[in-house]
Amino acid sequence: MSLVPDISGVTRLTRLRRPDLVVMAMCDAAGSIDETVTALDAIRGQHLGIHAFLLAPAGVRAELVVRAIRHGASAVFSPPYAPLEIVRAVQDEFGGDLRVEPGHDDHDMVTVRGFGTLTVRERQILQSVVDGRTNKEIAADLGLSFRTVEVHRRHIMEKVGARNTADLVRLAIES
Repeated sequence: MSLVPDISGVTRLTRLRRPDLVVMAMCDAAGSIDETVTALDAIRGQHLGIHAFLLAPAGVRAELVVRAIRHGASAVFSPPYAPLEIVRAVQDEFGGDLRVEPGHDDHDMVTVRGFGTLTVRERQILQSVVDGRTNKEIAADLGLSFRTVEVHRRHIMEKVGARNTADLVRLAIES
């Protein structure tokens, strides 16, 4: 967990480390969400699968909430903030990545799937796939063999539960 003093700090931090969740103020002191929208766009543009929760000020206008959601906010909370409500929203967001499978000796196995489980290299390859690049182009760009890119791509599809490339791209865009 990291705390940063302002929204530009959030953008800088996501370049250094890939968080699974960002919680930030929706508006600045003047009531503008321009910096927040810029941060949301940067977060979505840099990494796949980061969830952004916004804390709105009292009396926020509906059109500002809609604008934030359109730019990638996963949820917007209004005061008084209810910690339990925020925790439930986090569980809902990440619940789709948890799989419970019957295990040995009456112990269920919990596996985590989804974009949060991807390695840095897998995220690089996924971004290239979303950008429409072929395995050979990705291999040349990253200095890898074609086969290595194929293996990474297969692991990505397994982790996010995609059946084919179209499904993978759809899931990535929706995240």
